[in-house]
Amino acid sequence: MFSRPGERPIRKAMRSDVRALHDTVVPVEGYDGLKTRLLCGELERFGRSLEWIDPHPGGSLLDLGACGDLVPAYHAALGYRHIVCVTDAGPEGRQRLTHRDGSIYEFDLYRLDLEREPYPFPDAEFDQVVAMEVIEHLAVDPMFMLAEANRVLKPGGRLLLTTPNINSLACLYHQLWGRHPALGVQAFGPGIMDRHHREYSPREIRDALSAAGFAVQRLDTFDPAPPNESIRRTGSLLKVLSWLKPGIDTTLRGSVIRSACVKKGGVAERFPRTLYPRYPYYDYAAYDRALTERFGGRRYWQTDVHPAATA
Repeated sequence: MFSRPGERPIRKAMRSDVRALHDTVVPVEGYDGLKTRLLCGELERFGRSLEWIDPHPGGSLLDLGACGDLVPAYHAALGYRHIVCVTDAGPEGRQRLTHRDGSIYEFDLYRLDLEREPYPFPDAEFDQVVAMEVIEHLAVDPMFMLAEANRVLKPGGRLLLTTPNINSLACLYHQLWGRHPALGVQAFGPGIMDRHHREYSPREIRDALSAAGFAVQRLDTFDPAPPNESIRRTGSLLKVLSWLKPGIDTTLRGSVIRSACVKKGGVAERFPRTLYPRYPYYDYAAYDRALTERFGGRRYWQTDVHPAATA
């Protein structure tokens, strides 16, 4: 178990040490049984994702779509001290988590619409932005989140993004049996952010990150739990198909996409084709202007896009 803040060493990386992660993020006072079970069910995914966040003693971190569950790990394992979380529901203001070992973790929590409202932070404010399992919940304008992440990052700042993989073997298995391939098609609650509106392929995530001004340093996929026999057989079938039809890709078939990237400049393409259709009745140039007015004249993207000119 980690020692208390101020005494605990900074780990080189948060390896998939589920026991250590459990002891850090689960034993918080006030968590009921349901909350504990939900956290315990995600610990492997959390651990694999946190591996790709560089330690930064005293650094600043923005966690998008989160309520603060990983704040103890950001503090204890990675050294971040100024931590801000943004979510679409719940309380706002300064929050405090009290660990059962007596450790106290504080962070700021903001409530806003991640794909519509300008983030209330100055430019170049954070060393690290984290967006775990959030982009698939954005229904209208996912590039807005990536553009704002770019804006609030310092030059050379880093972004970690994870999301379900629509190209996974699990999704392929569902499709072969005539089921919907997405991993999260159902609504989990009453809000628009409580369901998956679109799940992405690794190539789409890479294209979106590049369009948002990031250099993708690492991108892979993984399975938080070992695939069952049916999924393994689907993988064997895919290998046979790739032998019969060279060019069929057998790589990047895990259920979670994980990407680590670094800010290299401003947003290069506000509405990339892989995410936004080119139909005459979708005037992205007008939408771009409306956003500019809402931002008080500040534009952080570089291109106007009008479908008639690019169809």
